[in-house]
Amino acid sequence: MNQEVTDALDARIDQIWKKMEKLPEELEFSCGKWPPEWEKPFSEAQVAKWEETYKVRLPEDYRRFITTKAGGGSQPFYGLCSLTGRDMKKMLEEMEVSKPFPYTLDKPLIIFNMTEEEQEAYFNEDDEETGGGFIPLCTEGCGMDSILVVSAQDEATYGTVWFFDLANDFGIAPMRSQETGKPFSFLDWLEYWVDFTISHGPSDYFSYGELTGPFSGEEDEK
Repeated sequence: MNQEVTDALDARIDQIWKKMEKLPEELEFSCGKWPPEWEKPFSEAQVAKWEETYKVRLPEDYRRFITTKAGGGSQPFYGLCSLTGRDMKKMLEEMEVSKPFPYTLDKPLIIFNMTEEEQEAYFNEDDEETGGGFIPLCTEGCGMDSILVVSAQDEATYGTVWFFDLANDFGIAPMRSQETGKPFSFLDWLEYWVDFTISHGPSDYFSYGELTGPFSGEEDEK
């Protein structure tokens, strides 16, 4: 990563970090501990060893954040997962993270769009094709998670953040900006949570699933 890119990431990260000073003192739907508590960042050597072990290169914005600001924390929702945390270790035991992510931005997994036959075939498979290629970012509870793609054959899909909800028969779909339609990166994902929390009341609630656009089902409800 060249210095220009590093400087741009550092400026964006510092901007988001400064915004956190405006977070409310109380939050009704905080899930994890509030006010947020952040773990110390990882060293470059620790992250490089993790990448070597699992044969992936972490997206640069995520990598820069966890090596300069925080390796994990008590927010968003139930907390930003750490590379060495329990949730991460459990996931790494269950799947091969270096295996390419099986979906693309144009072809996500949307269960309610499947026919009954397709759903039956999918859920009867011994190894559901959630594949590999991602790490967890946080859980909202009830099986609703945010994940970060860290290995993908499709260049545009690498480094994007997806809403993962098989428990409620939704599927796996990319999060996008509601203004531009641009897929979320890690910093987009984090900044959205900060901005929403600052601009809404302490009892207001959102789900990252709302950012899956036409896949969220909201259009059908209107």
